[in-house]
Amino acid sequence: MVGALLGLGWRILHSMSPMRAWRILHSTPAWLLDAIARASGRPPPPGLDGEILGRRVESLVGIAAGLDKDARLLWVAWAMGAGFHVVGSVLPEPYEGVEPKILVRLPDGGTLNRLGLPSPGPGPVVERLSGERPPGMPVAVNVAAFTPEGYGRVYRAVEPVADWVEVNISCPNVEAHRSFEDPEVASAICDHLRPRGKPVLLKIPPTLDERRLEGYLDLARSCGFSGIVAGNTLRVRVDGYNAGLGGPRLFPVTLRMVRLLRSWSPRGFTIIAVGGISDGARALEALEAGANAVEVLSAVIHRGPMAPWLIAREASSLLRR
Repeated sequence: MVGALLGLGWRILHSMSPMRAWRILHSTPAWLLDAIARASGRPPPPGLDGEILGRRVESLVGIAAGLDKDARLLWVAWAMGAGFHVVGSVLPEPYEGVEPKILVRLPDGGTLNRLGLPSPGPGPVVERLSGERPPGMPVAVNVAAFTPEGYGRVYRAVEPVADWVEVNISCPNVEAHRSFEDPEVASAICDHLRPRGKPVLLKIPPTLDERRLEGYLDLARSCGFSGIVAGNTLRVRVDGYNAGLGGPRLFPVTLRMVRLLRSWSPRGFTIIAVGGISDGARALEALEAGANAVEVLSAVIHRGPMAPWLIAREASSLLRR
């Protein structure tokens, strides 16, 4: 029975275009999604347990920001076997995102997306995270804004209900976000956002520029953040629009970022790898390179709702061998 209802739902959604499936998922009442997830149940631990930011988790594989914009998929993520779940990005006020929206599966297991940070604002997210939460699964909140002051406002709103916060300066398809990809410009966020008790991580764009990567590390440490999420989708042009490329083609960049950040960072600094982690072998490679945990999203769109659990089980099996 574990995952059976989710599997049926996935087969229905997978028969549609990803964009249509995304719209249906985000318009389905949260109570119905909760009921389906609870009926499916939580799969057994996949064998890749550990600790993230002081929290014990059944799996070091979590769901990246982007799938659950408004915290309506908490119990769905639990039933998917995720070790942790990231909600967002959440903006300081409601925002519809960009038009036209794009969400496409690619033959190589990757995705193209151009949603543009659609968000209901912090109100619905705080309300849902203040209610009953899935046991044993930390929930982080990814925050974004178009001004440094906006980051401070949304952070203060969601911090009380988050297990940790990701500060996203790396959305590839929002023009106003591009300036924050410069570590010197992004440093203004520190004036408005200082950690208040919960861990804070900086989510950065994919890059092979060592000087820029070192700048992100310096920025995270100067802001008092606990770590870095490396990285996000890669900016590409699609039909004249900026879009984000996710999936296996990003993995070599992700892996190099993790290795460099781990070699430079102090003891206890957290690194979460995201980008191209489509199977257990890549997850294990990222962990062995120095990541404390990994996040997946394109793998869910291609492999189905049990992808986080399957990837963790595959990695665990490779470790045992």
